[in-house]
Amino acid sequence: MSRSTRADKLVTASEPVRPKRPKSPLMSESRERQSQFTLQMRESLHRELARKAFESGMTMRGYIMNALKKSGLKVTDADLIDRRRR
Repeated sequence: MSRSTRADKLVTASEPVRPKRPKSPLMSESRERQSQFTLQMRESLHRELARKAFESGMTMRGYIMNALKKSGLKVTDADLIDRRRR
């Protein structure tokens, strides 16, 4: 009969140890993978979008996601989170 020892239970150096992130209350809303696309537009339109977003206190991404939500698309609260690194 084999007895387990403390050494058997130690984490080896080859096993990655990652700190656990605190779960966001919005995390469970959408586990769907994110997709990215590039949108080309006139520079003047880009400046106008940036200005409108700034005046609204939002990022351009947030401003566009809000517009998509207002047009009837299924945009969740998790989709509207500001993802900029601080």
